[in-house]
Amino acid sequence: MEANSPKLRSLFPVLLPAIAIAGVIYSYFRSWYRLRDFKGPWLAGLTEAWLFRTTTTGELHMRLYEVNKKYGDLTRIGPNWLMTSDPEIIRYMSAAKYKHQKSSWYESLKVDPYVHSVFSEPNLEKHDKLRVKMQSGYSLKENRDLGVKIDAEIASLVNLIERKYISTAKEVRPIDLAQAAQYWSLDVITSIALGEPFGYLTEDRDMYDFVKIIQGELPLATVCSSTPTLGNLVFGSGLVTLIGPTPKDEAGRGKLMGIAKKVVGDRYGPKKVVRDDMLGTFVRNGLDQRQAESEILTTILAGSDTTATAIRATMLHIMTNPRVYNTLVQEIQKAETDGSISYPITSAESRKMPYIQAVIKEGLRIHPPITGLLTKVVNPGGETIKGRFVPGGTGIGHCGWGIQRHEVFGTDVDVFRPERWIEASDMQRNEMERTMELVFGTGRWGCLGKAIVIVELDKIFVELLRRFDFEPIYPGSPWKSSNFTLFMQKEMWVRVTKRVA
Repeated sequence: MEANSPKLRSLFPVLLPAIAIAGVIYSYFRSWYRLRDFKGPWLAGLTEAWLFRTTTTGELHMRLYEVNKKYGDLTRIGPNWLMTSDPEIIRYMSAAKYKHQKSSWYESLKVDPYVHSVFSEPNLEKHDKLRVKMQSGYSLKENRDLGVKIDAEIASLVNLIERKYISTAKEVRPIDLAQAAQYWSLDVITSIALGEPFGYLTEDRDMYDFVKIIQGELPLATVCSSTPTLGNLVFGSGLVTLIGPTPKDEAGRGKLMGIAKKVVGDRYGPKKVVRDDMLGTFVRNGLDQRQAESEILTTILAGSDTTATAIRATMLHIMTNPRVYNTLVQEIQKAETDGSISYPITSAESRKMPYIQAVIKEGLRIHPPITGLLTKVVNPGGETIKGRFVPGGTGIGHCGWGIQRHEVFGTDVDVFRPERWIEASDMQRNEMERTMELVFGTGRWGCLGKAIVIVELDKIFVELLRRFDFEPIYPGSPWKSSNFTLFMQKEMWVRVTKRVA
């Protein structure tokens, strides 16, 4: 039959749709077949739709934890993505010697959409060079006045509470502790990074709309990061260069870029300002101006939001657990009576107090501040991981919530019980600490700011609870919390009273 015959042409309307459908079916089959040995939600093996839908719920951390418990330590959550809550696999995928690269998950979460930061940089060589230039800026040795800066912002928070939020028997003056924790952590990190705080606590408002902008943009960025096809369309196709934010914008992410451009610009050029702070260290170590803008934005976001979440979650569990509350206050009061803690407390003194340290560790464990997938890619050729062959190019993500509910912590992993850290044998405690510290990442991808965060947490709970009593006003609904890689939390209404000696 000739190709141009009327009979063959009449079959085209039937053949073309059939060929198209067959092509789609074959594409889905290939997608499923590649990781067919790994269980997960059936839709996740065929399309990114399952992960898209799950991410948009605002409960990504819980949904991932549920499927990980159901399907095992290597759960399929996408056509080319697996997820694990196994600490051994996390350490393996993060170890420098295995040279696993970051996946496209990171691309959509660049705070500055045009320049990678050390957090998002996928190229191993570039990442390692950046890290070397930046790591001294986060070190306690370089930040010798770190404790003084943190103490100053604690004093600002105390002053704010005493000025506006002390309740009495006759008057309730509720404070949104979620907001106050965010303002405090923002002032601390800007003081450390830029030499002086932005002044959130002094003004008691969202300076520069930083919180509003991040909370407005983070859900879309997280959805794009979790669905590579959408992320590539929005952030990897060149579209962002046409319609993306600019430092001249008066709203949104561009406004934040403009703030970074201004504060960083003062440190470069013939009349540059020289300061002995984190940004000053970046400049001295050779970061160019454009890179410094990206790093400062990322530092302020990552360094404030995660710390604020750790404070909120830990305080919530303290306030709603009378045994923990009373034991902690008694330890603080005893230390004051014995004269074993200063006013304000030092980090070294805090680390000699067993119960406050147990509370800090348990707070990070029970509610890890960052629960994004942090997906790394299996090397070409594939690898055998925990006895199972994983094809090359497969992404393996973290189940942050599940990692911190690993069996190493005991059978009551959903209970906030600081005593587990005191009762454990030395060997078990060491393994618990290694697992808990995965909230800061590990290996090549370990958090640069870990030491700073620990000093903040060493101080803040003692300084608040030695002065004030806290109680949630609405214990049945203590806060509004949603998860999009980071936690967005608000309306954590608390009644604060002055502690009676």
